[in-house]
This record gives sequence, C-alpha cells and structure tokens, in this order.
Amino acid sequence: MMGNMGGMSDMMGMMKRMHGQMMGGGMMGGMGPMGGGMMQMFDADGDGTVTPEEMRAGLQAKLTEYDSDGDGTLSIAEFEALHSAMIREMMVDRFQHLDADGDGAITAEEMAAPADKMERMQKMRDAMGQMQPGESPGMGDGDMMNND
Repeated sequence: MMGNMGGMSDMMGMMKRMHGQMMGGGMMGGMGPMGGGMMQMFDADGDGTVTPEEMRAGLQAKLTEYDSDGDGTLSIAEFEALHSAMIREMMVDRFQHLDADGDGAITAEEMAAPADKMERMQKMRDAMGQMQPGESPGMGDGDMMNND
C-alpha cells in the first residue's frame, strides 16, 4: 500500500494537512527555510532547507524504521506509531512554551496566556485603527509641549 515513494509523499502531504494549521502554520514553509521542528529531521545537511532528495531519503528511512513486519508497507498500526513519534516533539515543544515557569505543569493562567496575548494584540490593532492620519501612538494631542 505505501511501499512506493508516491505513497511516502502522500503520507507527508497528509500529515502536513492534518497538523500544519494546528501547529502554528505549515510545517514545510514550501521547500525553502524550515517552518517547523518536524521538518528538521529531514534536513540531512543541516542547512535549514529540505530538498526533495533529503525528504525522500528521510521518508524512506522512516518507512523502514516503522515497518515492523518487514513487508515494505505500513499498516495502520505501524503508521500510527510513526505519526505519534513525528508529532511528539512538536507536542513537547508546545507544552514547554505554555509552561512559562518551567515547573512541568501548565496552570490555568499559563493555558490562557495565548488568549491574553491575542486580546492585547487586538487592543493594539484597534487603537492603531482609531488614530488619525499623521498621529503617532502615545503622543497625545501634541499639547504636552505648550505650557500656556
């Protein structure tokens, strides 16, 4: 079923679609600069770019590694093991990002931090949108220098 390279690229495409948005954008960023930790495993020369050749070699290595029965294909159970291993690193990174104090536990405040940041950004955008042309943020109405 997935023993050919077409199946391998289909697998990577499916994984990208499944997790690209959830993990903060595309995983590949095209074939140029890396967009996520998942793709780093395929960057064999460490130059920050994954070539098609590097991806083929990496995907073939993953197929071989997770093909536990040695039949050249991945069953759903074998694919599940591969998929879980590939997304675990991103999950741990996200956990560590949320765990601001590094204590190994995410509090309600830490869990809400992305929403709090979003709210602050929205307020900044709203304030910028309400400014008159030529007005600078934080400068008031310009009367601060007049001491009449």
